[in-house]
Amino acid sequence: MDFAPFEARIGYTFKNRALIETAYTHRSYLNENRAPGREHNERLEFLGDAVL
Repeated sequence: MDFAPFEARIGYTFKNRALIETAYTHRSYLNENRAPGREHNERLEFLGDAVL
């Protein structure tokens, strides 16, 4: 997935592309599209909830 338009819109370039891809990947998507090394966004969601 190309995140360049999103990065341009928010004015920030992500150094870690895997992290932004993980943030946008829902668990239901991975259940139907398994790929080695990919994870869903729930770990990041939990981290965000813990910080708040």
